[in-house]
Amino acid sequence: MKLRKTRAIEVPLKEGNFETVDKYIKEWMSQKHLNQTITMEVMLLVEALFNQLMEQGYDSNTILTIKPQRSFGESSIKIGFEGDAYVPDEESQDELSPEYRIMQAYKDKISYRYRLGYNSIQIIVKRNYRQSLMYCALGTLLAILAYIPISAFMSADQQVELDSKLIYPLMKLFGNAMLMVGTPVTLFSLIKNLTDIYIVSEKNSSSRKLQMKTIVTSVISIMLAFGTSLFIAVLMNFHEGYLGSKAALTHGLSFSELMSSVIPSSIFESFDTYIPFPIIIVALLITYAMCSIGKHFDEIQKIINVCYSLFSRMLNVIMFTLPFFCFLSILTALLPSGFTHLIIIVEFAGVVLASLIVMIVFYLLRLLIGGVRIGHFVKRLPPLIWENFKINSAINAVPFNIRYCVRKYKFNRNRISAKLPILAETNLDGNCFLIMLISMLLVFVLGVNVSWMHIVGIAVLILFLSLGAPNQPGSIVIGVLIITFFLQADGIISIAIYAEVFFGAIQNIINVTGDIVTVAIEESKAALKKA
Repeated sequence: MKLRKTRAIEVPLKEGNFETVDKYIKEWMSQKHLNQTITMEVMLLVEALFNQLMEQGYDSNTILTIKPQRSFGESSIKIGFEGDAYVPDEESQDELSPEYRIMQAYKDKISYRYRLGYNSIQIIVKRNYRQSLMYCALGTLLAILAYIPISAFMSADQQVELDSKLIYPLMKLFGNAMLMVGTPVTLFSLIKNLTDIYIVSEKNSSSRKLQMKTIVTSVISIMLAFGTSLFIAVLMNFHEGYLGSKAALTHGLSFSELMSSVIPSSIFESFDTYIPFPIIIVALLITYAMCSIGKHFDEIQKIINVCYSLFSRMLNVIMFTLPFFCFLSILTALLPSGFTHLIIIVEFAGVVLASLIVMIVFYLLRLLIGGVRIGHFVKRLPPLIWENFKINSAINAVPFNIRYCVRKYKFNRNRISAKLPILAETNLDGNCFLIMLISMLLVFVLGVNVSWMHIVGIAVLILFLSLGAPNQPGSIVIGVLIITFFLQADGIISIAIYAEVFFGAIQNIINVTGDIVTVAIEESKAALKKA
């Protein structure tokens, strides 16, 4: 079977036809040079799905269309067929069946869709959602190449005019689009996460204690970020003079101005302003009302989840344009001062990356205090980090992380299956540390005048915005944009773009590392109790 000529095959749903499907998919995966582990996992899923379809009553006249495909850095196998909707129902399945266990263990690799009588099931073979970084790098290179003729044929005044009349308005569109979609995404994500926290905490006290521990580590991350940024600012002021005579931490919003911005006179005003306090208040009110509404809770929760999924998808579409706006942001940094601003941006990114040593030390201390063997833990961490870099979502990576930790760290499957989903939603270390660090570095470096109360307000905002951050690309840019608008520094939209490009993946890696560190400590405590 030549796959170059046969891009899809149609197979009747009969037991003897699985060999044809097996041969076709394995040959395609062999041509893509995929390793044996990936091949084994995919074929387990395909076989389990094939058997489950027959068990659920689809007759032999059902024709399966099997087609490998690749889009947006993701390789997958699409299985389509006509008939009644296939939606796996956990309650109706035999939990002891091998098919059920396989589908549950690899649920991060499979998705379902039903439209107009046609089922479309997608099995993910290989993920690399960070492929957009390659396009961002290409956009950076193109911006540098575009600057060369611009600097040669246009004067400094003409370059400033080009920037102010064309490039910046285009970048403003990106910022507006991100906030237009990001605001409702943050609202619905915050409601969803707060509601999930409430549900889990109601079940047992151990889950409640685990949630409190993650919130405490997030608060510590914010404090570490503030201390790190203050230390860096002192060094920069001493060695480089970036701060000059500008006095940070002196003036800001008065208490009355701050209070008047928290609760607006209209609920719709929460969506008309970029001040984030009203969104947080609305989310808290809706969460409390939902959790006390009684019999209609399930219906409202489904509506919230649907709205969250819809706006998350809209945000995902906007993020596809990030390489183009990365091109514009680099170009505006070059105009008209040349490579001076670009060097400062690289230095800024380097400072933030170097600051991550603080979080590394923090996690090592936690492991040491928790009685975990650090060498054993660190040695097995890189493959997990690399896969999470490609998955790019702490929540979506939960099934993989459970499988990996059970295999490599020998953690108890039942305990880790109960704890990791909670940690994926409530552990905010990466968001809190990076957004606070970047925000405070901007305050210090740009000399933005804020008061201590203002800084406390920023810290509270970041804690809640992190809890409401969508678990997908865009969470860093939304957080930084909201903070810059809050600081009335909306003229630096490019900073938010740089932050997403440089640190979007790192934020997720910190979150996941925090999850695994917490689980390792809990497993160590459980082992001591057992002994």
